[in-house]
Amino acid sequence: MGAALKFKTTALGRQAGELARIKVLRGPDFGSTFVVTGPRATIGRDEGCDVVISDLKASRRHAEVFLTPSGWEVRDAGSANGILVNGQQAQNGRLGPGVTFSVGETVLELVASQDGTRALVAPVRDIAQVQAEQAAFLAQRDKVRAIAGGGGGQGFKLPGFGAPAAAGGAPGAAGGRDPKKLMLVGLVGLAAAMFIMDGGENNGAKSRKKPRTDAEKALDLAAYLPTDPSAPVAKTTDIFFRNGFREYTQGNYLRAKQQFEVVLQMQPQHAMALLYMQNCDNRIKEEVASHLEIGKRSLVSGKLKDAKGHYEAVLRLLYRSTDEASLTEAKDQLAKINAELATMKLSDGGGG
Repeated sequence: MGAALKFKTTALGRQAGELARIKVLRGPDFGSTFVVTGPRATIGRDEGCDVVISDLKASRRHAEVFLTPSGWEVRDAGSANGILVNGQQAQNGRLGPGVTFSVGETVLELVASQDGTRALVAPVRDIAQVQAEQAAFLAQRDKVRAIAGGGGGQGFKLPGFGAPAAAGGAPGAAGGRDPKKLMLVGLVGLAAAMFIMDGGENNGAKSRKKPRTDAEKALDLAAYLPTDPSAPVAKTTDIFFRNGFREYTQGNYLRAKQQFEVVLQMQPQHAMALLYMQNCDNRIKEEVASHLEIGKRSLVSGKLKDAKGHYEAVLRLLYRSTDEASLTEAKDQLAKINAELATMKLSDGGGG
């Protein structure tokens, strides 16, 4: 007997021996709940796994969750595509409230039994909300990293500024001041010094040079400003493009498209992102055509579950597509397969 029981809903009370439950937030088994009754449970497509999912991008034995003294954790079980924890590639990770992990194209969330009955029976969260939260966190993190690496703190020094504390300076001037305020003070001081020097030249030495205008002085001050204000943006787009390219090379074209779309939002004319977006669309069309063809052959051969998996794969690939013909075909075939499977189950006396 496996260490997990599958239910088609989240609205069920606490089960006997329940230690945790795994909710499916996205994927072919969306809306299902697996009640974990042992301290360890394997996840994959193989019927021998405790948590069996019908995701064709998942390995037969893809991952496992296990209970430790500090809580539940997830670990990659040597899968082909690895796992994601909160949208990031990882070999293992700690699970808890609000933490999601991905197996193939299926997004899961584990809720421990000690988190309370209300959390256990809560409806499955909208994956768009989960992704938005994760994207906001990653965007903020990348923004901070980019600014720290290429913007305000690099290559920006005014004459006489930038040292932590000048000898003989005012007490407390080193550590707690806002860098923006220091920059403003430096610019004002430099402008004042230039004004005094110009006055001395014109009045004392009676120079023939014309007094310098405010615009000319501003040009001198601008020389001390960062020379490439777009550096933080360029660094951030590079991060997203690299992530997209990695997903593309692994055959995860939907996830790759999401990364390239972020790049194009920041730099609409990014040539490589435009190219790989088109490549992703072409690969997705090829996969859709392949799944439809194999699904038809499986259906003719009477392999209903195999055909169902291929048609569900089409729905995943086209969830944001305008290819209505393929989408309609997959939905119609799935409806027929589900009806036939239900009839077969009834004829077998309700057995699984």
